[in-house]
Amino acid sequence: MLCGTVIALSVLNITGCSLLKPVPVAAPIPPHDPCEGQQREIERLQQQLTEKEVLIRNLNARQQEQAKALQETTSQVTRDQVRLRRLATQPGAASSIAEAEVAMASLKLSPITALEQTLQAQRLLDAAAASYAKGNYGTAMDHAAQTHEFIEMLRDSRTRKAADSRPAMVPFNVPIPLRAKNNINLRREPFGSAVKLAALKKDSALTAHAYLGDWLHVQTSDERSGWVLNTQVEVRVGDLDR
Repeated sequence: MLCGTVIALSVLNITGCSLLKPVPVAAPIPPHDPCEGQQREIERLQQQLTEKEVLIRNLNARQQEQAKALQETTSQVTRDQVRLRRLATQPGAASSIAEAEVAMASLKLSPITALEQTLQAQRLLDAAAASYAKGNYGTAMDHAAQTHEFIEMLRDSRTRKAADSRPAMVPFNVPIPLRAKNNINLRREPFGSAVKLAALKKDSALTAHAYLGDWLHVQTSDERSGWVLNTQVEVRVGDLDR
């Protein structure tokens, strides 16, 4: 009887120890650190800023290369004009004017080209004819070439808009003399929000050396260079403007 009681107590003691054994507790989840998320966002923004700075540097370098190439082209065009004037002959001037007249006739048949633009091209062609009549064959060839350049610019603009293609800067083989139709701004780049380089008064003399879409890269009489919209200027041709 005593032995049975001892055995029963031993069993209860063992069972109780098993029941009282502590249950392992999972490690607490550390609270979320808001600063860590902010740091990741800062790093992401810094990376974006670095990428944009690289893009801006590349665009500036490309623009400088284009400006340098344009300056070299302009210098070459000036030299070629001098040679052309020296070599100009009556038959050569007549041939250039005839080619410009054909291009002009084609432009007038276009339903897309604005009347004002057609009149601008006609002013250049009239100047070529007037110079030819005076025996200034070199000047006549210059104006005939300018007529071609102006018409090609209008055609290119029309084609680009129809195809919705991205414009590229195109230098004129022969610079085109212009004047401001009103008070306008000379801008550093070919878009309306670009930095303003100067305020030009109405009738300011300009020379266009290239175009990009509807923008003209021009030089002022005091040799400042920049961009103006082609709708802000008009053709300026010697005796016809006096």
